[in-house]
Amino acid sequence: MAEQYSQTGAGSGSQPPRESFERPAAGTYAGLAVAALLVASAVFILLADRSLRRPPEIPEALRPTATAAAAVPTPQAPAVIPVTPEPIVIDLELPQGPFEQLPTPTVVPVHTEAPARYFLVTVQSGDTLAAVASRYGYSFEEIAELNGIDEPYVIHIGDELLFPNR
Repeated sequence: MAEQYSQTGAGSGSQPPRESFERPAAGTYAGLAVAALLVASAVFILLADRSLRRPPEIPEALRPTATAAAAVPTPQAPAVIPVTPEPIVIDLELPQGPFEQLPTPTVVPVHTEAPARYFLVTVQSGDTLAAVASRYGYSFEEIAELNGIDEPYVIHIGDELLFPNR
């Protein structure tokens, strides 16, 4: 066959065509093994399931007699006996007469402190009336009038200036 192939002029480096029936691949054997296991498992489950559904047969020698079955006490649920609690007696003093009324509770308002209308600022070294007033967003004339400071608007270290709380 190799001689026929070389005579057709395919060249010296060519190989003859392969046979179409070669050894099957390794994956084929693995697939067949898995399929066989699945079939065997299904057969086993069907057979085992049937045997599990049937109650086991007890030999005649091991079956209890009627007198032995009567001697074994059957378990019963414990008897529940309802218990009525003792009555509770509450002595209430009720108002006497049609015009007597119980006292009405007095509502006491909760004291909430209103925000302060003013706050104090202590003058530090290097402060001027205009600088302190602008630091808090006020004009120096407004602060001078509130604190009773006249021209030349002189303030001293440690003075406390009153500012309105807006």
